[in-house]
Amino acid sequence: MALRGTNQEFGRPYNRRIVLESIRLHGPIARGEIARRVGLTVQTVSTIVRELEDQDYILSLREEPRGRGLPPATLRINPEGGYAVGIHITPLGISAALINLSGDVIESIYREAPNATPDRAFELIGAMVVELTRLRAGGRVLGVGMALP
Repeated sequence: MALRGTNQEFGRPYNRRIVLESIRLHGPIARGEIARRVGLTVQTVSTIVRELEDQDYILSLREEPRGRGLPPATLRINPEGGYAVGIHITPLGISAALINLSGDVIESIYREAPNATPDRAFELIGAMVVELTRLRAGGRVLGVGMALP
């Protein structure tokens, strides 16, 4: 999949997303390599990277020098920078999973709920989300996604 940036001001959220996605897919990766891959300037990438670092979504690492000069800092996703909750509803029950920014499942739970009414299903989902988010005190839940059959 080719990720390409845009230089239009309204494209700022898009550029931010493709820089973050490039780091997730190709990290550890240097700023210059991100710029080359997505078609943005290094300056634009650096500005976005600073914002992502300030929000703890990514980490900057520098390898030990192996000769002259400093190696470029490489960027990778901060797994603990945020979390998402995934919900899967079936006719027999509800599954929920807490997932970190790297896409790793941190914890998952299942509740039987055969033919649950919508009110009962949402009651269970709310309780499951609370249970999962308590596992990561101070962790930021960035979103909740739901899948239905």
